[in-house]
This record gives sequence, C-alpha cells and structure tokens, in this order.
Amino acid sequence: MNKNQVENLKHAMRNQNRFYTDANDKDWNDLVEKGYATKQAGWDDRSAYFIPTSKGKAALKTSG
Repeated sequence: MNKNQVENLKHAMRNQNRFYTDANDKDWNDLVEKGYATKQAGWDDRSAYFIPTSKGKAALKTSG
C-alpha cells in the first residue's frame, strides 16, 4: 500500500469504517482489487463508499 492508501484506510476506520469519495478514486479502487476494501454505491453514480475489509485492517497493522 502507498502512503495515501494507508491514510485513507486509517481515516475510514475512524469514520465508522467507511470513506465516501469519487467512485473512480485510483487508490481506493486499487485497495478493492487487492481485497483490502469493498465498494458500495453512493448518493449518485459518481460517488461511492469504500469500506475496509478484515484483510485491509490486518494489512494496515503490518504497514505501520
């Protein structure tokens, strides 16, 4: 994970385990592809909720 992805996961975990942003966010979609997060539809087609998975939370603990 890159530094931004680590910070995004930390932010999500402080915010009821979710992060709301652009559905096409490069870093978050990479985390989804790696199994570190899931993606759920947002209020419109351009936005989405990203939710850390247990795999993402475990990876965060080892990445610092």
